[in-house]
Amino acid sequence: KKRKKEKGGGQWVPDDHKALFRGNTDDHFRLGIKVTKASVRLYVDFFGSDILVASPLGLVTRLQESGSAAADFLSSLEVVIVDHADVIMMQNWAHVQTLFASCNQLPKEGHGTDIMRVHESHLNGWASSLRQTIVLSSFPSAEINQLVRNDCANVAGRVRWKESFPGVLGWAAKAVQNAGGLRQQFERLPDCAVEDADNVRFKHFVKRVLPRLRENPQPGALVFVRGYFDFVRVRNLLTAEDVSFCVNSEYVDPKDSARARSLFADGRKRVLLVTERAHFYFRRRIRGVREVFFYSLPDHAGYYAEMLGFLGAEEAAAGAAAVSAPSSSALFSRLDALQLERVVGTTRAKKMVAPDANSTFIFMA
Repeated sequence: KKRKKEKGGGQWVPDDHKALFRGNTDDHFRLGIKVTKASVRLYVDFFGSDILVASPLGLVTRLQESGSAAADFLSSLEVVIVDHADVIMMQNWAHVQTLFASCNQLPKEGHGTDIMRVHESHLNGWASSLRQTIVLSSFPSAEINQLVRNDCANVAGRVRWKESFPGVLGWAAKAVQNAGGLRQQFERLPDCAVEDADNVRFKHFVKRVLPRLRENPQPGALVFVRGYFDFVRVRNLLTAEDVSFCVNSEYVDPKDSARARSLFADGRKRVLLVTERAHFYFRRRIRGVREVFFYSLPDHAGYYAEMLGFLGAEEAAAGAAAVSAPSSSALFSRLDALQLERVVGTTRAKKMVAPDANSTFIFMA
């Protein structure tokens, strides 16, 4: 059956979204596999398994269901493969950290193990230094770097694939359905300590962006936020300042999200607040967008171009000329270097985060 179109936009399904979400998308699973010379047995108890195939959520719930010896089945791991780490980041990365903290610890109980067959290095607590860990992701992130640096200390060292990115500024300009061109502005936040970064970003938003949202007579401002905690902070601010807005987050019911997009497309709500995780799970087409503000740059660089692709879509569909050239504004700091280089390109990003760089960068297309 064809999907019914909503007034405020609907789901369109890009190829990458189809590939990722086809089939069974249940993120709570765990499977023990035992390999012998004559057969391969499935659904084997974890203590008798040679291979474990599981989601982080599936293993964490197993740890919570058992007693003090819950993590004993993770004590003898020799190879750990974290596949689609970028997708797991869109779920709950804390589960991954919990599991790695429990890996290769000395077991609390014997579980019928022949102690004479256990490697001496494991008895001495060196198992984690001998474990091979492979982390696969479509892009690097601070969370993955922290995991590899702190929890993957193999005696043979580490190998990391480093890639240069061309950026998506040109792609974003082509995605805009408007003949008036596109103005992409990036505002650099002052350098500060890591623990103060969130407050500095919020204060800049209050001082520079909030007045524009509050005083602009025209509706159509889309505010994109990467993290949920930042989303809550911005949402509470807009509520306190009595700004006319609606939200699309991962915790909003789909019916309420559709209604919010309709209100925004009609101009009855002037601001739409969107989270990256909501866009990851539900690729919603948003109409009525005239200006885009990135409170924080997305981890998925393609989402930057997709957000800008909503600019002028309503005028283009109606065959009308745009009142003014569409524009976007993005906040970034030196701590956003990984996200920034995927959006503007590796070469540009190095210049933009340099100590003597300007505070504002404008790209016209």
